[in-house]
Amino acid sequence: MPKPVETLENELRSMARESGASDLRFIKPSEVITAHWVRLKCQFGCKNYGTRYTCPPHSPTPEATRQVLDEYSKAYLIKYEGFLGFDEYPPKRLPDAMDELSLHVCKAAFDMERHAFLSGYYKAFSYGAHRCRKCDVCEVVQGGKGCRFPKDTRPSLESAGIDVFQTAKNAGMYTEVVQDKEIMKPEQLPTFTLLLVE
Repeated sequence: MPKPVETLENELRSMARESGASDLRFIKPSEVITAHWVRLKCQFGCKNYGTRYTCPPHSPTPEATRQVLDEYSKAYLIKYEGFLGFDEYPPKRLPDAMDELSLHVCKAAFDMERHAFLSGYYKAFSYGAHRCRKCDVCEVVQGGKGCRFPKDTRPSLESAGIDVFQTAKNAGMYTEVVQDKEIMKPEQLPTFTLLLVE
């Protein structure tokens, strides 16, 4: 029997806070917005398009993501700000900082998914953040047979066709476009992940 959802929510909130998240908010899955233009931004604007199993065209389409979202009644949008563990802005090693941030946030999201699963919510599923950084070169570009880490690798919200800006707004979270790489304070670089629970 699943533990009470209120208990799970409190535990997820604690896990998010301990992992460095600045916010965790309940959002109805119907308020998580999917859109075709999001995938276009990946295809025509991101140098990682097609280079990861978690990126388009290999990641779920907006239609597939919408179908998945419609199978859930609870979702939690989780926000991180800035580069975790960095006290100096802008970070001197921006690529390394992005790698560490992405890996940390993806692991935290998966840990929350696993916790919900073990709490009796067997449909729990999380989305990652940014492009996958587990491998320097993904098997997809080497003609491999699949991801080396399929158990805990997840597509990002954007790669699954989720409009992060409108979804964040729907959850009551403020975000705006990052205008340049001179990140002078944590709130200038928000990172979002999503946990679905049923």
